[in-house]
Amino acid sequence: MLNFNSIFDYVFLIFIGFNIGILSGFFGIGGCFILTPLLNILGLPITNAIGTGLAFSVIVSSFGGIKHYLAGNTIIKISLLVGFLAIIGVRVSQPIVIYLDSLNKADFYIRLIYIFLLMGLGIITLKKGLNNNYQFNTSKSKFINIVRNLPPLVKYGNDHKISFCVLVFIALFVGFMQGLIGVGGGFVLLPIFILFLNMKTHHAVGTSLLTILISSLFASYLYMLSGKVVFVAAGLLGLGSFFGVNLGVEATAKIEANKLKNFFAIFLILASFGIFFKVIHFNLFSAVYTLILCFSVTVFIILRYYFQIKFLSNNKG
Repeated sequence: MLNFNSIFDYVFLIFIGFNIGILSGFFGIGGCFILTPLLNILGLPITNAIGTGLAFSVIVSSFGGIKHYLAGNTIIKISLLVGFLAIIGVRVSQPIVIYLDSLNKADFYIRLIYIFLLMGLGIITLKKGLNNNYQFNTSKSKFINIVRNLPPLVKYGNDHKISFCVLVFIALFVGFMQGLIGVGGGFVLLPIFILFLNMKTHHAVGTSLLTILISSLFASYLYMLSGKVVFVAAGLLGLGSFFGVNLGVEATAKIEANKLKNFFAIFLILASFGIFFKVIHFNLFSAVYTLILCFSVTVFIILRYYFQIKFLSNNKG
């Protein structure tokens, strides 16, 4: 397990950061949904894993957010509104984690939350992705239709509108989850933006990354004040992600939106099993399984999508 005081650990952290960076750029997430439990699986106490993961999220979402913004994939208005409102949710949940940690119960409960969230979001996203003709039709539900159109309305994109009240609810929920389990929020925001705001997948990716950057800055600051951020680890992970995130972002250009949703959903489900193995104290198996999952997926992304872009561009040249 990592002890963060050897050259091997430093190199390994850079390598992990590189892989998480690829996943972050490709899926449009901060990467903490897999990094935070992975750090815990590798021996870091859960509260330190949360604080360090959030600090990393600031770094990696900066790289990915800028890249997607330049590619025109970001809806700025939604990112700013949700990002700053999420700060309220962070401020509420972070003290809960510190209290649970004082009772030595944070590890168990936070791992359970991770399992249910990853599995649930994965199944929901996969269900929509497998049905190409499925559309979120608010007319099927009067209540949902009323909620979506509660004034004041916020315009986004070319012809879309959403209730400000809905954005407040989304932001508070995402911010609460950030402070509670140390995620950037992208793995929650991405399916919400796709399923509820009907964003195109690539716009959801870019918008979620900028939103994550704003709220993660505040969340990591709170954990820093509590002494729960391992800055060396966050910096090395961020260094690795700097090289990986560009590969991930570029790779999204060669995957269809529906396939990207399915890929993301399956990865969420598989990642939840790694945390489950940790809960039942299969510690070594949990670490090996999670590392193999991350590394194999990033290799697949590079070989299947990134190199395909380079091959096509070289042929055109």
